Amino acid sequence: MGAAKRRTVLAALALELNRVVSGDRLLALVWNGAPPPQAKAALQGHIAQLRKVLDDGVSLVTRAPGYVLTGDRDAVDVFRFEDLIAAAREADDEAAAAQLTSALRLWRGPVLADVPADQLREAVSARLEELRLVAVQDLASRLFRLDRAGEAVSGLREAVDGHPLREPLVARLVLALHRTGRQAEALELFHRTREQLAEELGVDPGPELREAYQAVLAGDAPPPSPPPSPPAPVERPTAVPAQLPREHRGFVGRDAELCALEEALTGQDSAIGLLVGPAGVGKTALALRWAHRAAGDFPDGQLFVNLRGFDETEPLDPRAALVGFLRALGLSDSQIAADLEDQAAQYRSLLAGRRVLVVLDNARSAEQVRPLLPGSSRCLVLVTSRHLLDDLVVTEGATSLQVQTLPEQNAEDLLAAALGRQRIEQEPEAVAELVELCDRLPLALRIAGARLASRPRWTVQSLVDELRDEQGRLSGLSLEAGRGVHAALAVSYRELPEAAARLLRRLGLHPGTDLDSYTAAALMDINVVTARTHLRTLAYANLLHESMPDRYSRHDLVRLFTHQLAATDSEADNAEATSRLLDYYLHVADAARAHLSDHVRPFAPPAHRPASSPELSSHAAALEWFTLEEANLGLALDIAQGGGQHQRTWQLALCLDAFHFRRGNRLDRLALCRIGLSAARELGDAHAEATFLLRLGSTLADMGRIEEAVRACTDAARLASGDRHLELAALANLGYCLMADGRLDEAQERITEALELAREVGDTRSQASGLNNLANVLLAKDRPEEALRHATEALGLFGSVAPTKAHTATLHTVGAANQRLGRLDEALESYRAGLALAERLGDRYQEALCHRAIGDVLEQQESAEAALPHWVSALRLYRDLRLADADDLARRLDPTPLHPNPLHPAPR
Repeated sequence: MGAAKRRTVLAALALELNRVVSGDRLLALVWNGAPPPQAKAALQGHIAQLRKVLDDGVSLVTRAPGYVLTGDRDAVDVFRFEDLIAAAREADDEAAAAQLTSALRLWRGPVLADVPADQLREAVSARLEELRLVAVQDLASRLFRLDRAGEAVSGLREAVDGHPLREPLVARLVLALHRTGRQAEALELFHRTREQLAEELGVDPGPELREAYQAVLAGDAPPPSPPPSPPAPVERPTAVPAQLPREHRGFVGRDAELCALEEALTGQDSAIGLLVGPAGVGKTALALRWAHRAAGDFPDGQLFVNLRGFDETEPLDPRAALVGFLRALGLSDSQIAADLEDQAAQYRSLLAGRRVLVVLDNARSAEQVRPLLPGSSRCLVLVTSRHLLDDLVVTEGATSLQVQTLPEQNAEDLLAAALGRQRIEQEPEAVAELVELCDRLPLALRIAGARLASRPRWTVQSLVDELRDEQGRLSGLSLEAGRGVHAALAVSYRELPEAAARLLRRLGLHPGTDLDSYTAAALMDINVVTARTHLRTLAYANLLHESMPDRYSRHDLVRLFTHQLAATDSEADNAEATSRLLDYYLHVADAARAHLSDHVRPFAPPAHRPASSPELSSHAAALEWFTLEEANLGLALDIAQGGGQHQRTWQLALCLDAFHFRRGNRLDRLALCRIGLSAARELGDAHAEATFLLRLGSTLADMGRIEEAVRACTDAARLASGDRHLELAALANLGYCLMADGRLDEAQERITEALELAREVGDTRSQASGLNNLANVLLAKDRPEEALRHATEALGLFGSVAPTKAHTATLHTVGAANQRLGRLDEALESYRAGLALAERLGDRYQEALCHRAIGDVLEQQESAEAALPHWVSALRLYRDLRLADADDLARRLDPTPLHPNPLHPAPR
């Protein structure tokens, strides 16, 4: 077959002969659950190659959602083996011995030995190996009765070598050796087996093996064993089961999910649908709605069982479920077999050739489901579970559908079903808030609706006011009988392994709604690999969901539940974990800040240095990390500030300011500077105070508040005395603020001082920034030639260091000088280079300036229409950044008969 993975594809298809195997399942099997990005194309290549080598007896057909290998059962040795075994059960000894011998000759070694797919091999090998061993035992029994014991020896010896403690095999080999005159070997085998049983299992031989031993000692052979009795014929029931419970009253929406189920299950042989989702999301209601719609397609009946996988009591044993199904299918209690395997066989026999819908609600595990799967390809199974049950997808080819919370409109419709449309329409704003307080979770919405329905004098707003209090929201969404959101979540929590349960409690200390595995590792004080295992366990239980690779989020009600769980741990443990969390964010944010800011002085190592942290090796990686963690960093800052942790407060504020400086968000920068400045003053840290005064000054200058900016930078320069680098930054910022105030001569003096100091301390980046600032002063003085010379010199210095925001600003300055000199092509080239660099650095402020400038040049060169796209982009950025320039640019984009304002389309 060539490639090893091609053998896996063929094996997976052959083991499901004449049944569709989905593409997703093949990808999971062939690549052991982790297919690479190019796997789909590789799979298609393997399919194409297989089609070239298959003969006329079988064919490989594309059939949504995957592929099917078609052919006679005789074309696959596994099915020939199973059919021969089945035929031997009801045959006489002579025929059965021949059939069993033929079946065992099909074996040429371990199942799928040359197929590298572990999941596929594990799924089938144990079952087939058990069938083989039973066949060896049955063949020996038949040969004994035919007085052909010698023919059984070799097969029994080979089986015993592989399974030396399987007593039925050993007993038959002892008898076979005895009957062929090899008593010494028989006795030696018995004693060896007895010693192994004692050493490895601590048990004595069982009755069957002891009887064989006694027969050898007595020198006689026991009478032949009676032939195995064929299974009792199963009578076809005349009753057609109709076990579907009634649909939930007030079911709303779910059109997309119903269509997805219809597409995945209708017309498919042996289809298994799997509805998974968090507690209370409405999986059972959705399953029943689809099942009632589809019931007419299953004339032989519908079976339903609540497997109670997530009840307060123990999950339902599959035996109990099977007994219920067998009774519904017409068997009396006396006809029902005693053990699970025989019950499952009876169940499959009764459903053979029939078209029955089986709904398995609230399944806990794949092991609970498997005995309840029909063998008939005409039956369809629909399973619901809080767990992902990936096993069913991989080994049984189930189609999994994640059930999400309701869209806003459907959530309001559900409330209307409980309260009436009129009551809902009287308080639209309160209803919208109630929907969000309930997380758009059907269970929570039904409870809220029931509480309001039983209290007609309550307004919706009164319930909203109660549920706004996070401390009591979960209890407010519970019923008197103890049922509700909290109870449903508590069941899922209790079933977790201890380590995963501990992580869920720790998540109650995390202030945000999402986090990655490194953050979880810091909370738990473990390595990131172990943290990922625990996070996947929580996601499997639908207590978290993976919103993007290695990043997990939780619904708000789950967040409140974890807060309650966290309160069950000791205050000391929680305080330690919170400190680790803050230090983790501070450690990584400081590393990210180094890529975004000039002259970064790293912080001292935190008290809790994390064992694992993400690698941020580039400007882009740092910017991406800050973007993902911005909200969490803000909440971590709130924790530090609220706890009076001044050192952590100003350091986190400084890191966040570096990010917002890149993004151009002036209002957020202003708030961060004031938080950091206050914390620095509380500590009496003059260096930190000067640093924040500098940042405050530049932010105020950008916002047009020049007098305040000059005061802040003057105070920073005073505090910076003695620290050459900080003094340099203070002079540069003061010059920038004076320039913005129109005090050009003073600005030029401060900038020149800063430039000389930068040369003195050998700071190339600050020299380049100083030259650019000087060029801007000269432009303001209408001296573009001199400005261009200084800006060009600055560009040359920037070429020796990593690109920064100042580099982008200098490209803009070169463009402005060229534009002032009438060199429009050169100006356009510089502006476009600045725009490209600003986009790469994530500098939205410089993006806005460059878009505006490019538009102005294009208007001069061509027309306003050519400039329009760049002006529109600039205006959007100005408004996002809340810059005063937005109003001026908006006036240029006022609607005209020829060019309507693209941001405000005319009504249709």
